[in-house]
Amino acid sequence: MSELGGEPACWAHLDDELDLRSEGPIIVDVADVDPMVRGAVWSLPHGGDLDANLVRLPGGDEIGRHTNDEVDVFVVAVAGSGVVLIDHHEVRVTAGSACLLPRGVERSIRAGADGLTYFTVHGRRSGLTIVAR
Repeated sequence: MSELGGEPACWAHLDDELDLRSEGPIIVDVADVDPMVRGAVWSLPHGGDLDANLVRLPGGDEIGRHTNDEVDVFVVAVAGSGVVLIDHHEVRVTAGSACLLPRGVERSIRAGADGLTYFTVHGRRSGLTIVAR
């Protein structure tokens, strides 16, 4: 219990640094994305429990195979087309497609000839830590 009158969950919204609502609504216009820019072209401001990125891959580019053991990632294609690899299963995506990449699976994303623009949404990842070998 805190001297401020309750558990942190019921008073944390009073601290502007913890309250993203004080910034107003967060809006991203996908139509404003420069088709020549590659990579994460927009990210949700940090401070909350959710992370989101708008990613643009030009035709033929890819995010190489990797495994994320920390969080599930929800992917929503908003423009173009491509292939999402989920543990050796190829899933074709186009604007409007969505798929879940569960934590612990091998994954990659490859843009089609017309490029691929997509959102990734996931819970906030924990910070990096140094561990002994």
